[in-house]
Amino acid sequence: MRRILYTSDLHGNLEHYRAAGEAALRAGADALVLGGDLCPGTPSARHTSLPQAQPAFLLEQIAPLIAGWKRQRATLRVFAIPGNDDCGTILPALAQLEERGLLINLHRRRVLMGDFELVGLAFVPPTPFSFKDFERRDTAERDSREPQFARAVLTTPEGFKTIADFDAYLNSLPTIAEELSRLSPESPTRAIGMMHAPPYGTRCDVLFNRQHIGSRAVRRWIERHQPLLTLHGHIHEGPEQSGACFDRIGPTIVINPGASGRRPHWVRIDLEDLAEIEHSVYGRQRTGL
Repeated sequence: MRRILYTSDLHGNLEHYRAAGEAALRAGADALVLGGDLCPGTPSARHTSLPQAQPAFLLEQIAPLIAGWKRQRATLRVFAIPGNDDCGTILPALAQLEERGLLINLHRRRVLMGDFELVGLAFVPPTPFSFKDFERRDTAERDSREPQFARAVLTTPEGFKTIADFDAYLNSLPTIAEELSRLSPESPTRAIGMMHAPPYGTRCDVLFNRQHIGSRAVRRWIERHQPLLTLHGHIHEGPEQSGACFDRIGPTIVINPGASGRRPHWVRIDLEDLAEIEHSVYGRQRTGL
């Protein structure tokens, strides 16, 4: 398996889901990879039905789409991770889709894809927004964080559960660095990391104000293992602000396709020839390999 189509931060936009699936079929892709923030809704916790609505969206809207793509290309595999705008309540829905053979949830897992190994993690460093199911401290020494603009909540099947002390909550959990330490690839030169958070200090983590806001833990993991490729999302405006949807950390190619409500963003990748990638908006880009 060598041809993949990668997209992220679809936020429940069915038009963009369809565009990615159709592009994967046209390209004869072996895999369609969905990099997090799968479901509709905002991280403001205003929509109190989201913990129930997001799993229903996956089971009722996305499952038939994937089934249709697989009818057209039986060998197509679909991989996904959640993102920070997704409720933790989608994990059982993703498990159901996996049981039905529709997709594989990569969060906290290493999974083989032919001769390649996929390594997935959904967690991002703390954001100012409400949903905290997929937020963690970045590293043990990284204590500072963005100010909290809205009440911090976890999602449950019954609704939202307020986190009374967000700092204490974060301190009770493993950091992103600790989570990644459990995900060392067997063969780094054939490994593909899929982390919703982009690595810090690259063209893939540039915020609208030109600030770098990625994960230092993800960057260190890349520097330590030097996988073939890593796939990210989370920072929608990264490619527009930096001028590229990719960067390099040593020999590793780092990709964030970005996201827009106006046009679908995806990247077509040949794992055996990474000298050039193709973005749906920005066209073909030479990686320098």
